Amino acid sequence: MLTKLLPWTFTQPLIGLLSFIFLCLNILLWGVLIHIIALLQTVLNGPSERTKVACESCYRAWVTGCEWWFRCMLGMHWQLDQQLVKRPDTWHLVIANHRYWVDAFVVLIQVQGRMPMPRIFMKDSLAWLPLVGSATKIMGFPQVKRYSKAKIAKSPDLALHDVRATEEACQPLTLQPSTIMTFAEGTRFSARKHRQQASPYKHLLRPKAGGMYRVLKAMPGCFHEVTDLNIVYGDDRNSFWDLLCGQVSAVQVKVRSVKLPDSFKTMNDQVEKQAFYDWFNQYWRDKDRSMSTDVLHWSNVEIQEKEPIKKENGLQNY
Repeated sequence: MLTKLLPWTFTQPLIGLLSFIFLCLNILLWGVLIHIIALLQTVLNGPSERTKVACESCYRAWVTGCEWWFRCMLGMHWQLDQQLVKRPDTWHLVIANHRYWVDAFVVLIQVQGRMPMPRIFMKDSLAWLPLVGSATKIMGFPQVKRYSKAKIAKSPDLALHDVRATEEACQPLTLQPSTIMTFAEGTRFSARKHRQQASPYKHLLRPKAGGMYRVLKAMPGCFHEVTDLNIVYGDDRNSFWDLLCGQVSAVQVKVRSVKLPDSFKTMNDQVEKQAFYDWFNQYWRDKDRSMSTDVLHWSNVEIQEKEPIKKENGLQNY
């Protein structure tokens, strides 16, 4: 592996560069294939089961390539939760905390092979990413746009934009077992954002529950529980560059199943939005408490295996 062949500090930029080249080539290969499949689909006048399976295989192969590089070439062995049950033939709603860009890779590698590959809520600002933006759109990733309160006040119709976009993106996913995944906080955690929000949570920002409400409304009867992921890092060296250099080795994932109340499984017009927000707020408080437990456990593991280390309403706007 690269980190053993080049163990010196001054060689880390070289490792990072090689990792960047590999990840770009990995995206290029599978992204181009997805676009070719989409082109053939257009020529053949409409989607078919084969094209969907082919795109899903490309998606899975891309994640497998990333995992191989991280594990075999960079020597990173993340502590994933092996208790996550393998259920590829049903629908899944996955929610995770969000601290770093690394989170997306951690989530994808955690769930791969255990459920359909997830469609992740993506900010429309990421659409400019070469191949990634268009490939995710081809594969039905929900694209969301964030508007400021001032813009919504000036143009109220903007508030309905994400509602319609979510419904359109989710509709095809009701036809076969699918996974919807979201970082409910809507942005990466930082101490500054935590202070600005006056977040009542210790490890989390205030969540945006509106996205989940719209998903449940758009996909009634598909979900029976939330697959809750807590991602815990052992240190603060977890930037994308740290990942490329093989420095993000202290990662632990804990998975919990959170049952949805029966009324939210079908989410008919009789269900009050505020009732869902109240439930989600309680769920988020429980998640924050479980994060405290997981962080404490991770700290104890590090102390044992290494040297001692240094030691209202919580929703965002709907």
